[in-house]
Amino acid sequence: MEGFDHNKSHLDQHNEAGIADPSNSKTTTGAVASSSTGSSVAASDLEQALNQTLSTDEKAAAPAATVGVDDHDHGPKVGPFETHVDLNNVANARTLDRKQVGKQGSFEDSFGDKGDFLNPGGGNNTVIAGGGNDVIRGSGQGLNTITTGSGKDTIILGKETTNRIFDFDAANDRFVLQGVSPKDIIIAQGKNPGKGGLEQPLDSVNNALIIDKREGHILASLTFANASDINESHFSRLTGEANQSLQNEELKEAGFKNQRGNGQLNGTLGHDRLIGGKGNDFLYVGDDGFSLGTATGGGGTEFPFKTDSPGTSELTPTLKNGVLSFSGSYKDFDGAPLFSQGEKELDPNAKILSGADPKALMDGFLKVPQDKEGNAISGTHLHFSTAGDNRGNFADATVVRYFENTPTDAKSGTLSGTFELSPEEQAAFLAGNLYVNIHSNIDVDGDGRAGFATGENRLNFNKDVVKFA
Repeated sequence: MEGFDHNKSHLDQHNEAGIADPSNSKTTTGAVASSSTGSSVAASDLEQALNQTLSTDEKAAAPAATVGVDDHDHGPKVGPFETHVDLNNVANARTLDRKQVGKQGSFEDSFGDKGDFLNPGGGNNTVIAGGGNDVIRGSGQGLNTITTGSGKDTIILGKETTNRIFDFDAANDRFVLQGVSPKDIIIAQGKNPGKGGLEQPLDSVNNALIIDKREGHILASLTFANASDINESHFSRLTGEANQSLQNEELKEAGFKNQRGNGQLNGTLGHDRLIGGKGNDFLYVGDDGFSLGTATGGGGTEFPFKTDSPGTSELTPTLKNGVLSFSGSYKDFDGAPLFSQGEKELDPNAKILSGADPKALMDGFLKVPQDKEGNAISGTHLHFSTAGDNRGNFADATVVRYFENTPTDAKSGTLSGTFELSPEEQAAFLAGNLYVNIHSNIDVDGDGRAGFATGENRLNFNKDVVKFA
């Protein structure tokens, strides 16, 4: 279902824009750790030395290194996100044992047969990698939204850069530190209870955090991850040798195709080296870099409230040129999909398993008459959260998009939707982080059962449905 707080009504969790009430999703402010006075000269010298090993195209994409003991610049908030967090406002914080953090040598043998090197540079970027062992440089002093894909992936973390990683896999993925000492790394769990779909705060309770404790800068926010799964084995320190192995000349000999530019850069099914600019870029796996299965719902699987409905549903997606389309159907439902009958109130026989007030529930739905693309309100919603794979079950009440319901009889019908996704939304979908649920209402056939207003079926577009080539 929609992830209702048992103590809040649907009205409390939505506003007219179709997203969670901002009062429920505030980020932390004024978040600066008091233990720091800025970067040290030694750290700046190290970063300069590392930058000298960058090739010309990478230097053009990254801000110049700085020198000085008080050179720290907090920078502005990026979009709705606060990229710093007070260390008093996180849970289970712990440091790394730097003696257990080794050095990263050459990446030459790290890519396998189809891995990529992806460097989005500065700006607010989106990176969607692929099925190989990829290296992603997240150190351009901007905000990156990253879907790593399925291989054994490496994310390079650098100071004053925040990386929102939608699908970090603690069993396979790891970090390399550029210009940040292991002794300054804090691993913690977020404590912010706010929700907001893709715009949930970086320090959400659902996210593990990698923090530079000198200024409380969030280097990485790992969506739907547990901080307890991250330890010293996930970190190493960048070396000049490692940087050198990522240069165009080095990778060209290994068969990498080099692209550099602004805007969207599309990868291939082979090795790619994609370098963004200083603006907002989209490094994309390509439409042929993944396959999509069919998601199914039913069998009482509506999370987090079990149902006794005999109803089942299925949806098959396609994603091409940033357009996500769905086609599918539902059958044997206890009630017609919400709003498919033009109703303005709940059937008294409809079940509300969260215990919410029926009038407040309906008022909350009606307060969001269309989604961000103008699709009219319906009882079938696209949301942001994982469930049904190895990452645990979550739910977020924020509406991402509305589907179209077309009943064919009292208990069955078709489902469809065509949506233009932003790069960040594409990253969420390909990370397996979106789901659909179907609210129902109105006892059309008069059998005394009027469906589940808090959701009769849930269909998870998780890692079992979305797979990389």
